[in-house]
Amino acid sequence: MGPHGQSPAGNHGSEERTESDGFHGEPIRSITLATEWGNFLSPRPSRAKASAMKRYSDFVDRVFLQEGLFRKLVPTEAADHDLVLRIRAADDATLSDGKTPGNPAAFALIRGGLFYAADAIHDAHQIFQDASGDLGSYWHGMMHRREGDFDNARYWFRRAGTLPFFGALHHTASAHSPVMARQLNWDPYLFTGECEQARFGETESLKELAALQRAEFEELFDYCWRQSALG
Repeated sequence: MGPHGQSPAGNHGSEERTESDGFHGEPIRSITLATEWGNFLSPRPSRAKASAMKRYSDFVDRVFLQEGLFRKLVPTEAADHDLVLRIRAADDATLSDGKTPGNPAAFALIRGGLFYAADAIHDAHQIFQDASGDLGSYWHGMMHRREGDFDNARYWFRRAGTLPFFGALHHTASAHSPVMARQLNWDPYLFTGECEQARFGETESLKELAALQRAEFEELFDYCWRQSALG
């Protein structure tokens, strides 16, 4: 999927807005970063923040530093519309720091992953519905789950099968969820079922599910990045 957005004109400064936490969430306060495009790319993040994150490309790392990512299991709108515009407009060289992917099919999923992180589910859908292979199917299942389309999510997880990153994900997930810790491996069907229960009123586990959702994304995104064989 190529870039199809335009940069916003002018500097709109910083604005205060309300985010939602959880499934549809309790309102919490946050301050957006300045929406001028130059401020997104410069200056670099603090050393404390930068040292706590995995290193991908400059652009990708900055996307992951934005506030408000992954706060909803089923988002109804993008977390930050200006961020979505930046992701649309960034070319492949910007996403990769100018490196050439040895595996273009895996790298094509990176942009979709950024849209997914920003709760831009429609944009993510446009990429994942055209992706082939097990990784594309798993992303597709995740996307349907966040749309609240749980049966379709299960269908795509069946098509994806068991993937190589499941072991690492299960290790991480076990620290957040006693239920997941009792499983032999990461279980996307179990997680989908728990999200479905939360959709219909089971709210006690929202924080746990949000942590699992983020862990799932981080392991899959990292795996896709490494599979892209940038060099």
